[in-house]
Amino acid sequence: MKTSNLSGEKLSKNALQIHLVGTLDELNAYLGLVKVRVQDKETKEFLKTMQVNLMKLMSHVSDNSNKEFLFTEADTAALDLKIKNLKESLPKLSNMVLPGKNETDAFIHIARTAARKAERYYAAVNERTPLCRYAASYLNKVSNYLFYLSHGTK
Repeated sequence: MKTSNLSGEKLSKNALQIHLVGTLDELNAYLGLVKVRVQDKETKEFLKTMQVNLMKLMSHVSDNSNKEFLFTEADTAALDLKIKNLKESLPKLSNMVLPGKNETDAFIHIARTAARKAERYYAAVNERTPLCRYAASYLNKVSNYLFYLSHGTK
């Protein structure tokens, strides 16, 4: 079975590029679920920004010659700052984290594991077809952000 990417290229449904786009789509859906579960408006807005960035990354993977979809250092820096602020506002962890302290926490951890899977697919695709250099760092930071977000859930 074949499918087309944004540049019109026909690819196997089992191509790494297609797996990556599908996993990013899955992560985006989980972020939407988390977004409706969290109460904080600022967090909701930031999750929406992350979703838009994931859509940009899906477009980049589907047509990596289009420079419109590239991540910037500013995208990664904004996520870094959110992680730093969130981490500083939380008590220090003293135990292993077991997902599922409540429903929201469980959803955040599902999203976090989808981010990790997307990061692995990104690495595999990037080995064959170089992609935006900031996207790998961004994906890594998405899972970090979600880890700290889960730690802060009540």
